[in-house]
Amino acid sequence: MKLVAAQATLVRLRFARPVRTARGDFAERETVLLELRDAEGERGFGEAAPWPGFGTESAQQAHASLIAAETLLCGAAMEPGTWTPELDAHLRDAPAARAAVQGALWDLAARRAGLPLADLLAAGAGTMCGEVLRHVPTSALLVAREPGSLREEATRAREAGHRAAKIKLGAPSLDDDVARARAARDGLGPAVRLRGDANGAWSAREARVALEALAEFTFDYVEEPLAAHDFEGLVELHRRAPMRLAADESVATEEGARRLLSAGAVDVVVLKPATLGGPSQALAIAARARQAGVEVVFSHTFESAVGARHALHCAAAWGDPSAVHGLCTKGLFVADVAASVACPDGLAAIADAPGLGISP
Repeated sequence: MKLVAAQATLVRLRFARPVRTARGDFAERETVLLELRDAEGERGFGEAAPWPGFGTESAQQAHASLIAAETLLCGAAMEPGTWTPELDAHLRDAPAARAAVQGALWDLAARRAGLPLADLLAAGAGTMCGEVLRHVPTSALLVAREPGSLREEATRAREAGHRAAKIKLGAPSLDDDVARARAARDGLGPAVRLRGDANGAWSAREARVALEALAEFTFDYVEEPLAAHDFEGLVELHRRAPMRLAADESVATEEGARRLLSAGAVDVVVLKPATLGGPSQALAIAARARQAGVEVVFSHTFESAVGARHALHCAAAWGDPSAVHGLCTKGLFVADVAASVACPDGLAAIADAPGLGISP
């Protein structure tokens, strides 16, 4: 594909409700949309969406990297897996910007081929679990803080058909985490998977105590119980944990993923193409996880519709019908750049349209 134009645009999106994590509350986020155009006028879209705790880039830095890359992109003949050495060197230490370029190239290639992106990803990887999924099972993110409100939110998630739901853990008081876990389980009932995410808020001792206290609520898994840098602590915690553990921030880089999988330190990896450098890297790590007997879940990093759909197409290409992914973004922003990922009946559909199926 010969590229003739590249445009990176910094975008500010306001959340419909504040996103609450162990690192604080966020009312908005900045992200960067990348549009590539080929000589025939076809377009492809990618997104650079750095998030605190994942990588070292800011949105402004990713934007600057992509602006500087425009001259390296225009006039070059490229495919998603075949870059010029100059572009590869320029983006080597900028995974978010790299994800935008790789995502846009994949989207452009799929549009040129007249295929949904998931089909092209599956054809190019050869490491999938089965047939490309047309409807991807999804989990809900429960954000209410007060137990009564959380119970109601969990009930709505169950009634909406979600196969799983996640709550944030790591409150200043363990009693608060226990109360919220009880409320979520009450609302979800016994059949819906309950997941927790501590975002690295606990020390090793706190994590041991918390996991024991939370075990009665039959969590599917708990993500990132320790800080991402505490590799040895996670290995030891995994040996004694009364429930499955998942890595999220700890697998935000290919090196981190390889290290955790080699050590058998987790049961699940939560993969975000936006932080890993794009769909190719995310699917390669998924294949490595599968070989290690580790479950794979794809998720977004609160991106716009563009980045979220890249993650959705990765999950569809992965083709595991038993996996439940964190991909719903409908209602996340006051105004998204295109149609957000909706999940009626707990399923996110892959449109029968070329590429991502949307254009911002």
